[in-house]
Amino acid sequence: MSAFAVYVAATVVLWATSAAMALVLAVLLAAGGRSPRRPVRIVAGSLTTLTRGVPTSLLVIAAGTFAMGTPPPGWLPNPFPGTPDGMVVVAWSIVAALAFGSAGHLGVILRSAYESLGEHWHEQVRTMGSSTRMTLALVVREVIPAGLPPVGARLVHHLHNTAFAALFPVADLFGWVQLQANTTFEVTHYAVVGALGYVVLSGAIWGACRLIEARVAGDRRVRRRPPAVAAVAVPR
Repeated sequence: MSAFAVYVAATVVLWATSAAMALVLAVLLAAGGRSPRRPVRIVAGSLTTLTRGVPTSLLVIAAGTFAMGTPPPGWLPNPFPGTPDGMVVVAWSIVAALAFGSAGHLGVILRSAYESLGEHWHEQVRTMGSSTRMTLALVVREVIPAGLPPVGARLVHHLHNTAFAALFPVADLFGWVQLQANTTFEVTHYAVVGALGYVVLSGAIWGACRLIEARVAGDRRVRRRPPAVAAVAVPR
């Protein structure tokens, strides 16, 4: 595997891991924001405001600086290509900071998409008395069409935030561009290559979200198709 491919893979791992964590945190924040318990709503609202108000760059700098010099425990895996084992704690800290930086934005998107269904729809779901699993599946299916486009846009922006990992000895695509530009002084060449890499990765994320959106929209059209009415001959 070439050095370029290693750093692209490192960026993909940073993005995928932190994005998955961000989505889980976003669901918790969105649910907490609608909790009937006031303390839960206050905590969820405060964390949402904090993650939306503090720049992700500051979160990454704080997390990476705090983790520097921390010896990695033997049980902690190192799934980050190109990152030395001694920096695995820093890498995981950066992943956590990236996730926290996007969680509030994603949480507001998910909560807004859920609330856009309307109180009448929520009342219908409660009246059905379905199991928690069925209710959750129904909510996800109905929220995706409204929430996925802004979620996809945020996930693309989340990819760009992974470039902050270059501030530390953690491998990523932007760090590779900096390294090659400083080593060879061919700044334009490697800047273009790096930009193209980000364009391809961004397009892949956006395309995947659009495919899911189209699939869900197709399923909804099939479910909402009116039943065929058979013609009945009326004797005269």
